[in-house]
Amino acid sequence: MNTEIFTNPIFIAVAALLIIIAIWFIVYYFKNRNQVKQVEEAKDKERQTLVDKYESEQEEERLSHKKELSNLNEKYYNDTTLLDNKLSSLHQFSVDKGEYLTDLALIQLKEKLVNEEKIRETDMIILSNVYLPSRNYTNTRKIDHLVLTRTGIYLIDSKYWSGHILHGINEDQFETVPYVESFFDLLSLDKKQEQTLIFEKADNQNVSVNHYNSIIDETKITAEKLKNKLKLQYDIVPIIYFNPKDNGNYSITNYSEDPSIRVIVGQEDLEAFFLKYVFHGRFQYTVKDLDEIANAILDQSL
Repeated sequence: MNTEIFTNPIFIAVAALLIIIAIWFIVYYFKNRNQVKQVEEAKDKERQTLVDKYESEQEEERLSHKKELSNLNEKYYNDTTLLDNKLSSLHQFSVDKGEYLTDLALIQLKEKLVNEEKIRETDMIILSNVYLPSRNYTNTRKIDHLVLTRTGIYLIDSKYWSGHILHGINEDQFETVPYVESFFDLLSLDKKQEQTLIFEKADNQNVSVNHYNSIIDETKITAEKLKNKLKLQYDIVPIIYFNPKDNGNYSITNYSEDPSIRVIVGQEDLEAFFLKYVFHGRFQYTVKDLDEIANAILDQSL
């Protein structure tokens, strides 16, 4: 082999140049490859940022649309429920003026509370003329009014009335109201048990006296039966409501120590009761619960 070639200065110079070029090319390649990689990573990051922004905007738009749809559905439900209640009230008027006026008082109370932003439309549901059938359908119970709220359910027996009520009276009050004992004797009432007597003007010369305990007991039983039928955790509160005729003279004296039933006279006292006891109590039901209970009551009604 001719070694002169490898020792030739020109060959050495060319070889050195080629080695330098190769080294430069390798350095250039790796340097640019890192730059290309950095550019690609920057573009991937920018692309992901755009995708995330788009998805976020789409999610916000979806939630906004869902909220708007929910508000429209709620408004539709509230409007139709209110209209149904008013139509139901108008239907009642032809049957029982007292029940109609009670229903109207409840609707006006709800509208007032909603307008004052004390409750929402869905926090109070008013049902009227509900029928609770027995197993053999021979002892169907009529419920004048049911008021469903988040703090409890109230069953109202409504009477159109004028006069004076002695509620929860027994022999302990005979000294205070001596004339009452004769009515206990006349009606053969248990003097130890609380009784409810109603004095009404029959005409210009006569006064009628009615014994109301059977209706009170029946209202309590109906509330208990409805609770059991719906399998509710909490008791349904029975209320006897006397709606005064034509805002005439009326009064009530309440001697009762029985907390299981409320006796209310007049729209003012009815409103005061709901404001004091109903909308300041502990929540028992959600809005969804009230809706499901109302549907269950209507489904089993006749």
